[in-house]
Amino acid sequence: MRKLLLLLACLYAGVAGAVVPDALQTKDNMAILGKAESLLNSFTTMRSRFTQFSSKDGDYLQHGDFYLSRPNKMRLVYDEPSQLEFVADGYYLIYHDKSFDQVSYLEINQTPAAILLKPDFSFSDPEFTVTDIQHDLDEYRITAIKTNEEELGQLTLVLSDKPVALKQWDLVDAKGIKSTVGLYEIEENVKLDPKLFVFTK
Repeated sequence: MRKLLLLLACLYAGVAGAVVPDALQTKDNMAILGKAESLLNSFTTMRSRFTQFSSKDGDYLQHGDFYLSRPNKMRLVYDEPSQLEFVADGYYLIYHDKSFDQVSYLEINQTPAAILLKPDFSFSDPEFTVTDIQHDLDEYRITAIKTNEEELGQLTLVLSDKPVALKQWDLVDAKGIKSTVGLYEIEENVKLDPKLFVFTK
């Protein structure tokens, strides 16, 4: 489960910004990055359902609820029978496995986890490096790693094209295990109960 925690950390940190290598700085690619920045700066709260698939688990799908409130607050709650939840309370990213009463903490500012949690989004920050940009049919895919810390894995944001919207993210760890989280029934800029982001066992 700590691998999943690190993967979630990768999700977080992508938003801080990234270095874009010269080879990727084409007119089309910079336009795609501009659309991604505009999208991620267009909302401060989000609520949605999610599905999660891991290449390690074969065909097993998990579902749950996703909540986000900038800056630095997030919650993922898995549907039963799973006993997992992740909470970002403004300071820490907290992993809680209720079935084992196991709790782990990571400082948000020490994780590659800013993609959705920073109050603003930019691809000009050197903390992250964009490694690939693709436009395939009706979606954009932007892949990034934490600069000089490739061992944390890579994050790919998947955005729909028309309209531009956050569709899913793919996380690949250093061992090649891929987790895909898809979002649906998305609501942006909605009022959320602050208690959602207070961790209690």
